[in-house]
Amino acid sequence: MTRYALYFAPEVGSQWWLAGCQWLGRDTAAMRSLAQPAIPGIAPALLHNLTRDARRYGFHATLKAPFRLAEGQDAVALDQSLSVFCLQQCPVIIPAPQVQWMGNFLALRPNAECPAIDALALRCVRHFAAMSAPLNSTELKRRNSQILSARQQELLQRWGYPYTEEEFRFHLSLSDAMHYADESVASILRDAAVKHFQMTETMCVKGIALCCEETPEADFRLLKHYPFGR
Repeated sequence: MTRYALYFAPEVGSQWWLAGCQWLGRDTAAMRSLAQPAIPGIAPALLHNLTRDARRYGFHATLKAPFRLAEGQDAVALDQSLSVFCLQQCPVIIPAPQVQWMGNFLALRPNAECPAIDALALRCVRHFAAMSAPLNSTELKRRNSQILSARQQELLQRWGYPYTEEEFRFHLSLSDAMHYADESVASILRDAAVKHFQMTETMCVKGIALCCEETPEADFRLLKHYPFGR
């Protein structure tokens, strides 16, 4: 069954979009593979493997995690609700995104607190909760395979995702979890990412990208971008 997701994705054709798609090796709007950057010290096959899951989801930051539509809801209703919701939102500038480690994976993160983006993500979660089906047993099992705190378990039960409310951390993933990667490989990858994402362009959240996974484990596709109206 199709899963939808509400993401921030840089505007197609922007510096951030082109750099992110190249880094991961896939363009989710055009649904095509791209050559990843050559990184001395990391074989192309290894880079491909270290970014496998991140590539499937595409270059994005999660606002509302992937969800199935609740009974009685459909894609038309979601489109209409998103259009109305986005007309009521204001753009948010992400302060100087930097390449950082988040646990054991690489990500682009704001270099300062950004309450406006935290609030936007929570509004997304709350507004579209009624359109989201509860997690099924397979989805719950996958989430519970992670080590979650008591609070994250509570959020999982409430919203279907453990990293929302005060647990939310705005980020654009640049690698998968690097549990077994050599320290030298991790260091080379980080340094290459820092160099790759030296941008002059401001990162600004000007709308929401509706993405979908049409069948389980399929690559996510960017369906439509909904611009903010305020």
